[in-house]
Amino acid sequence: MKVRWAVLIGALAFPASTYAQAQSDGNWDAYKPRTLQSIIDTHGEDIKRLNSEKKAVLLTGDSFQSQVKLVYSGKTRPLPAEHGVLLDFWRKMLKDQAPSADEFATEVLFKEGAAKRWIVVQKPLLDPLSKEVKNGQTVNSYVIWIGAIRAGEHWEWLFAMNGFDSR
Repeated sequence: MKVRWAVLIGALAFPASTYAQAQSDGNWDAYKPRTLQSIIDTHGEDIKRLNSEKKAVLLTGDSFQSQVKLVYSGKTRPLPAEHGVLLDFWRKMLKDQAPSADEFATEVLFKEGAAKRWIVVQKPLLDPLSKEVKNGQTVNSYVIWIGAIRAGEHWEWLFAMNGFDSR
């Protein structure tokens, strides 16, 4: 049985190449202080417009480069299958500027306020993160929004960490 997907891709004024730009030139100034919840709230209407009962994906041209204060838990897990599907859609959207498939394969659990958030972390950051940051420590995180995917009855929001400052 074929699974049908509803995909909403918003072509905004921001280029999809934001990920590649930040990575190549180390432009951390492009990351604006905000919360992950504010990004989720921004896309509430998009989710309502999709109004999908089946599998669906939400992607936009804006990665919402963000500096976010997150509390590190030290817990990790392999990337769940549905998040892998969302990353595949995102990589296709970025085309030649997309990171390699193995760049984002592990999620780390953080807290933002009372909310627990699994965030996919770039492979080169995993070892320094576990060595430099203690459980319960707040880190200044450089995060991008990948998108959202409908998983069963709810939506899951995927964010990726491109850098952190533990000071």
